[in-house]
Amino acid sequence: MNLKVLILCFSAIFLLSACQNQYVSKPNQPTEAALVATSVDNGLSTELDINYKDAFKNLRQAYGQCIAFTGEDDFVFTDNKLDEQLAMGTLFARTEGGAYLSKTLVESVDTNRTRLTLFLSADYKFAHSRFKQDTKRALGLDSQCNTAKLL
Repeated sequence: MNLKVLILCFSAIFLLSACQNQYVSKPNQPTEAALVATSVDNGLSTELDINYKDAFKNLRQAYGQCIAFTGEDDFVFTDNKLDEQLAMGTLFARTEGGAYLSKTLVESVDTNRTRLTLFLSADYKFAHSRFKQDTKRALGLDSQCNTAKLL
């Protein structure tokens, strides 16, 4: 193979891997209540074999790596709260203006069983794919987003 072909191949691989994280700031809703009220399937939910605290830590770390971003015209941050008295955690993705992109709940069902619920606006494209991805993230299995060890 000549050098130009090799450079072209590596460039294509780099571009494809760089496009894996798709940062979005829309669709969003102005309030948490509006997001929940207009969410896909009233929230996408499943139960996972993991402690809710571990699922919360995995998601918090993954969201920091793959959801929050600063762009030229956009800024998205994550807002997280772990409530041990209620045995649940809440994670939000929000825009700079405070609009809600997503809400994720992790709730203890049993010692090592957690209910994961993801709220995305009904006009969010590929909501079910995002839900599958967040399920992997909660379990700590997303190789791109779960990159740090749990403390």
